[in-house]
Amino acid sequence: MKLYYHKTDGGAEYLMDKYIAWKHNGKSGKEGVFKGANFVVRIDGDITKDAELMISDNALKEYIANTAKDIPF
Repeated sequence: MKLYYHKTDGGAEYLMDKYIAWKHNGKSGKEGVFKGANFVVRIDGDITKDAELMISDNALKEYIANTAKDIPF
């Protein structure tokens, strides 16, 4: 799964599975967004003790429906 980076104005850093595409001054890219994200990884702070993974309620159901059709569970 591809993850997209976002840094808040306060300096917190995240990786998300949803993004918005942007263009500015001839450059373009993708930035992670919280809205609609199934997976959010907080990478801010001391990564050895502060890391967090947040998973939406529908993430596993969506994964099974779209990707893991052959997994027997």
